[in-house]
Amino acid sequence: MIKTMSAYTFEIDDAAMAVSEILAQLDVEHRLCAHAVGLMTCYDEFIETGVTKAISDALPFNIIGCSTMANASAGELGEMLLCLTVLTSDEVLFSAGVTQSLTEIQDAPLLAAYQAAREALPGEPAMMLLCGPVINQLGGELLVEKLDAISGGIPLFGTLGSNHRTDFIRSYTIFNGQSHNDTLAFALVYGPIHPSFFVTTIPGEKIQHQKAIITKAAGNILMEIDHMPVQAYLEHLGLMDAWVTSVSFPFLIDYNDGTKPVLRSIYTFTPEGYAVCGGRMPIGTTLMLGDIDYADVVYTTGETVKQILQVPDRSCILMFSCLTRYVVLGPEPAAEMEQVRSSIHDRAYHFCYSGGEICPVYNENGRLVNRFHNCTLIACVL
Repeated sequence: MIKTMSAYTFEIDDAAMAVSEILAQLDVEHRLCAHAVGLMTCYDEFIETGVTKAISDALPFNIIGCSTMANASAGELGEMLLCLTVLTSDEVLFSAGVTQSLTEIQDAPLLAAYQAAREALPGEPAMMLLCGPVINQLGGELLVEKLDAISGGIPLFGTLGSNHRTDFIRSYTIFNGQSHNDTLAFALVYGPIHPSFFVTTIPGEKIQHQKAIITKAAGNILMEIDHMPVQAYLEHLGLMDAWVTSVSFPFLIDYNDGTKPVLRSIYTFTPEGYAVCGGRMPIGTTLMLGDIDYADVVYTTGETVKQILQVPDRSCILMFSCLTRYVVLGPEPAAEMEQVRSSIHDRAYHFCYSGGEICPVYNENGRLVNRFHNCTLIACVL
């Protein structure tokens, strides 16, 4: 059994005051079990002012985390906020780790960090919680693929760091108060847990029925759709101008392997007119167009929470939502977080905005397959 403790602080300048607030809310002396790990998300200035390090130094367990555009926990929400969720148990073990610098997505640093954390456990972990870096446009998907192979396919759940800058320069991962923009922080979870995973994209009626095939691509660079240059294809559909000025038109990619389609954003276009997307665009996969707006975000989040609340014996709800969903909320950016806060009353939750979502999906045989997502709300119920 896992128990959850939650705390938050708006104190961004006075590290001692922030530590005092966090310790008072957690009451670790009376509530902490034999094993524990923390998940911390915050506005990036908490890192730069030393608040995250001071909090980590004051607590007797490992803390992983990342910067975020906005987050919510313990009934509070906002941009200029730090949220800390502590998972603690007498039966479940946690082994945390951090990689060396990942200037590229390399096997050696990932394998070394994973093996070091794995050796501290008596058996194979049940899952991994992770906070990853935004290294380049394809980093998230490569990260998932390599961690899936290294770990033997255990469920991976986590987020890439985000912040208020579109270039992600101040997007950080956190490990025990140390922050970097090129490392992976993670925690292996070992023991009798039965996590439930939820992946929410956009309503079915907002997906165009017209399907196409990716006929030319290289990694995350989309070149041709149905043998047409990608910009010509979008112009043919009357969408090119809208795509240049909006983030609300994602692609849905069907891998044709029995799993549900995943969303992919267009980040930008190359000088050659190719689309730089948020993940791999495999040749031969089926492509559909979607549309997402304010109402879609609020509705899909509400429906997801309804499903989550049907899970029995839930002790903690972890939710990561793509920053694109935050952007399309426009003048009411807190609407999705308000939806979560107003709907979840009896259990701990931790919500933050993501630079890329990592969550397993179920295939047609009910087997979990690790996936990297864009424009998506993901959730893990423990």
